[in-house]
Amino acid sequence: MPSPLYKLWLVIRSTLFWPPFLLVTLTAALFLCLLMIMPFSVRIAVVRLWINISLGLLQAICGLKYVVEGRENIPKNGFIVMSKHSSTWETIALQKFFDPMIWVVKRELTWIPLFGWGLIAVNAIALNRGTGRKAINQLIEQSKRRMDEGRILMLFPEGTRVMPKQQKPFKVGGAIISQRTGYAVLPIAHNAGEYWPRHSWIKWPGTIRVVIGKPIDPEGKEPAEIISLVKDWILSTGEEISDPQQLKNIGIS
Repeated sequence: MPSPLYKLWLVIRSTLFWPPFLLVTLTAALFLCLLMIMPFSVRIAVVRLWINISLGLLQAICGLKYVVEGRENIPKNGFIVMSKHSSTWETIALQKFFDPMIWVVKRELTWIPLFGWGLIAVNAIALNRGTGRKAINQLIEQSKRRMDEGRILMLFPEGTRVMPKQQKPFKVGGAIISQRTGYAVLPIAHNAGEYWPRHSWIKWPGTIRVVIGKPIDPEGKEPAEIISLVKDWILSTGEEISDPQQLKNIGIS
């Protein structure tokens, strides 16, 4: 286990990360709001700059880097990205690899000053989840429209952040979208949760591995089969790239 002195050093580094990151994030959100009437290309340029600065801060201050494998598997047209959600890191970084990305968010998030308005500025799909089937139909319709425009739909099938070695049921909603729209699912595995765990102040130095799988074509498949293929690939690949030493560092055996 890491010594108390080393962990104190990690706490200091992680603390130093937050002021510049929050400043950059608030500035980007403000610019997105001010540029609401500008072309989408201008707004997405602001997002790209925010991503690059944020990842640069993580590397410079916290020593947290990343490598990406399987870029050759990325389709040329619109598609659906499904990824494990175990850290704040992937909500920042995945947008760098799949651009321009579209997020599905709860409608209430768009009411938050600056942050929520920024989501509106990048055309996030805001759902009122209390409307049941109507929300699903809205999601399918808007997702298809965005992907027809070349956008990339981002979904976390477990719906929330999950600690390494743990899992929640993979929801079938994304698979329904894939089957109904004909767009492939691109599964993503990563071990970001081992370096920036859920609810952890410390961001551990090291190299996050991101693996991009081969697209899963929905043709001739039911949603249950699609999501099962996604789940099996993400979980098995996640096991392969997991770092046993880093798991011990965060207290998981």
